[in-house]
Amino acid sequence: MISDWIEQLRDFYETHREELYGYALAMTRDRHAAEDAIHAAFHRLLRRGRSPAELRPYVFRCVRNAVIDERRRATARAESVLEGEATGPCPGGARAGDLDAMLGQLSDDERETIVLKVLDSLTFREIAEARRVPLHTAASWYRRGMEKLRARLAKEES
Repeated sequence: MISDWIEQLRDFYETHREELYGYALAMTRDRHAAEDAIHAAFHRLLRRGRSPAELRPYVFRCVRNAVIDERRRATARAESVLEGEATGPCPGGARAGDLDAMLGQLSDDERETIVLKVLDSLTFREIAEARRVPLHTAASWYRRGMEKLRARLAKEES
């Protein structure tokens, strides 16, 4: 049974490692801290020894908790959340660095929700489970954050 759990985690990691890294990087804004958070989360998951009912949101919540734990120990240095993305124009004529700066101006809740929804393709239900908030709260953070981003993009275009 333990070997099944290890295999399930390995498969999950291989399938979702880029999403997890993008999420952790968006929260930490530091490559090494993001990698450390993922490592810590999977270490905790391995010790758990069994699968939760909903693995995907649970793993994202574990990564989030590992980031929060690490924040308590050290201050992360700022780094682009979109560093691995193309540096050319993005939708709306913005550049990746511009979008990163705009994301940095959102609240932590709005930024994290947008990253989970847009970059990691989590559903609002999965986001709500990962963040342990009501579904409507997660949807509101996304809506408000996207409204702010649209307004800033429109301002940049004019």
